[in-house]
Amino acid sequence: MKKLYLIDVSSMFFRAFYAIRPLSSPSGLPVNAIYGFLSMVIKLMKTEKPEYMVFCYDRKEPSFRHEMYTEYKAHRTEMPEDLVQQMPYLKQVAGLLGIPSLEIPTYEADDLIGTLTHLGLKNKMEVYIVSGDKDFGQLIAPGVLLYDTMKNVKYDVDGVKEKWGIRPDQFIDYLALVGDSSDNIPGVKGIGPKGAISLLDQFTSLEDIYKNIDQVSSKSVKEKLISSKENAFLSKKLATICIDCEVDQNIENYKITSYQREDLKKFLNELNFKALEKTLLGDESADTPPAATTDKKIESISIDNSGRSTEPVVLKVASNFEAKKINLITMNLSEVAKWLKPKDDVWGFIDSRGLFLAKENQLVHFQDQISALGQLTDELKVGWKGFDIKTFWHQIHAQDPRAIWDSKLAAYVLRAGAIGDFKEIIHEYLQIDNPEFIAVEEIYQNHLRLENYLKAQIFEQKSEKVLIDLEIPLVPVLFKMEKKGILIDQEFLKIQSKELTSEVAALDKEIQTLSGQTFNVASPKQLATVLFGKMQLPTARKTKTGFSTDNEVLEKLDHPIAKLILQYRELSKLKSTYVDAIPLLADENGRVHTNFNQALTTTGRLSSNNPNLQNIPIRTLRGQQVRKAFIADQGCELMSADYSQIELRVLAHITQDPNLKKAFEDDLDIHTATAAEIFNVSLKDVTGEHRRKAKAVNFGIAYGQGVFGLAETLGIPRHEAQEIIARYFERFKNVREYIDSTIIEATEKGYVETLYGRRRYIPELQSKNHAMKKFGERAAINAPIQGTASDLVKKAMIDLAKTPASLTLLLQVHDELIYEGKKKDLESQMPLIKKTMESVGTLNVPLKVNIGFGKNWDEAH
Repeated sequence: MKKLYLIDVSSMFFRAFYAIRPLSSPSGLPVNAIYGFLSMVIKLMKTEKPEYMVFCYDRKEPSFRHEMYTEYKAHRTEMPEDLVQQMPYLKQVAGLLGIPSLEIPTYEADDLIGTLTHLGLKNKMEVYIVSGDKDFGQLIAPGVLLYDTMKNVKYDVDGVKEKWGIRPDQFIDYLALVGDSSDNIPGVKGIGPKGAISLLDQFTSLEDIYKNIDQVSSKSVKEKLISSKENAFLSKKLATICIDCEVDQNIENYKITSYQREDLKKFLNELNFKALEKTLLGDESADTPPAATTDKKIESISIDNSGRSTEPVVLKVASNFEAKKINLITMNLSEVAKWLKPKDDVWGFIDSRGLFLAKENQLVHFQDQISALGQLTDELKVGWKGFDIKTFWHQIHAQDPRAIWDSKLAAYVLRAGAIGDFKEIIHEYLQIDNPEFIAVEEIYQNHLRLENYLKAQIFEQKSEKVLIDLEIPLVPVLFKMEKKGILIDQEFLKIQSKELTSEVAALDKEIQTLSGQTFNVASPKQLATVLFGKMQLPTARKTKTGFSTDNEVLEKLDHPIAKLILQYRELSKLKSTYVDAIPLLADENGRVHTNFNQALTTTGRLSSNNPNLQNIPIRTLRGQQVRKAFIADQGCELMSADYSQIELRVLAHITQDPNLKKAFEDDLDIHTATAAEIFNVSLKDVTGEHRRKAKAVNFGIAYGQGVFGLAETLGIPRHEAQEIIARYFERFKNVREYIDSTIIEATEKGYVETLYGRRRYIPELQSKNHAMKKFGERAAINAPIQGTASDLVKKAMIDLAKTPASLTLLLQVHDELIYEGKKKDLESQMPLIKKTMESVGTLNVPLKVNIGFGKNWDEAH
């Protein structure tokens, strides 16, 4: 939800004057109020990051209230001379900071704020009234808060009731009764806050009080009300904030715009605000970024909007970045249409001041309907550059955009893992700290600096193939998947929710009965008390807050209550995280649009959120039920194209192990084949138990699992696990060699790589902490395998986008792609999809894809 901040300038200025000790500029001008007010605005911008804000000013001439009551504000003392001298500078602040300001003859700032509050609500915005004046209590409503920045308190409807004892809708009546000495509003003589609250508790309003005056129990209060009736109703008129001033109704005109850097710098220099200048404008030394490490060029390919490669282009990397003189101009849609040329390379970014486009030394502040920009740029087939361009495309409502460069992905390729925001990345790579009010010209300059630096680093690291062949062309593929979404069966989920509620309640009751206690099963603290205190079960691990009751501990407890608690947790999480949460994410057409995170995991794998589809617990029947809720549109079916054992096939390719390779070449079930090898039996004599153990070993080896881990997984003694692993390495000698050589090489280099050259740095290998080092070794073994598998899946998605297949790709979950289409289209295009996926990489073992169809995801899988 968009937020609108309305600043009661006079109130905040006066408070700053009395809160800040006397300060003077070099010329002797008092500046404490200006300094305090600016500090307040900076803090507000830093913490709230507002997009819409208005400074509302009082006028010098009398307001319309003086015509109603000539004594209105008559008792106000003269403004202190030191404050008078600072007033002209106050009016300059808004313009210098790019913040809209408003003043209207005969109206006070309160009236402007009241009017803009209703305008904000009309535009479905959340409104923050920034002031310490209690009179604004009358405007507080759902979606409107009074924000006292001096006390750092935000008052909502309940906050008003708690602070002043009356509801916001009674606030004008309250002021009518108690009056206001600062504004010389008379009120009812002799009635104070307590008396007013008492009356309004009994009666709903001022009118209701006088309508039922005979019901006022106190004789003296009744007399006071009667004698001051005229003043009471006059006071109500005087205290009522107008909500219908004639103001600009276009809410977009109240957006913060770019501030005037040079003029602001002169202003701050004149007042000797050195600290504020650094906070606002940054350090001048930041204009010189670190030099790039090379002046060579990165040869790469350009990707058109269908994903097909076009003619080669050159990503130029200069040895030193030369800052450009940036020209900032404002344009509407028609002007941008003339400014852009077909296939232009264009930067795009959004900050609190709006949307900006840039190319070469021109920076455009786009001031028009953002949703129309996507269609225009799609038609012109512009090539987008930016930081997290997929998110930007959603904001401009693009349909078929083209990616050229994404600094977030470049940073991810250099250092796999969760990538922070733009501000964090330029600090990490360029040692630049953005000032709070950085000019948009400087933001664009930093985008150019970062691009130059990252390209040079990628060239040095030899990672251009990962960025240009995989990550950049994948962005439009993921974008279209996110826009399409997948249909969910909301009625089915409602039924599931009811069933889970009953099952969780039954488990809760059974746990309580078995423990002989009544307690909150969902509370780890209460659970620990019951299990290890009252029931005296053997304790396993203690934390700072007491005995641990995590799943690992419960799995080791030899008591039936532990299994019940694990079931309780599984079903409770399934209900809250998926069954109840997923319908809340559906759009008006019943489709959910997950967000694919391309720059988060350390291995290169995609993740997703809102909802997280990668972690649906499908090993249980209840978990599998969730997948049934993801359904095909009417007249369509889903098709699942799932890589079979892709990580183990990658392991066979990397290790070149003859026994592993033969199993895949002969199209054997890999777990059965492994079982036959390590238990020295024929394929036909492999039992289910043999296969279960072999499967655990296969996946355990790929994840660097040792004896202890395998013993835990299979629930067997360590000596047996040791024997199984020994037999495995005896039959698959190359796997042992791979593990040993990988750990040695990773320790020396500090990183491992996938077959595509994607690096994962592993600093844990240098740790003196044994557990941390072992973690690093497991990561070193797994990253090349899982990372290569991930790269292959990404490459498949990109290659499939180039095919003439007309099916719609909806989801990617690990090694599985989910398509939607008419049954006949799915069947006719299935061979092309299968062939494309199986030929995506040149491995020494065949890739295999299993295809399934169904009305829902579970059926298709």
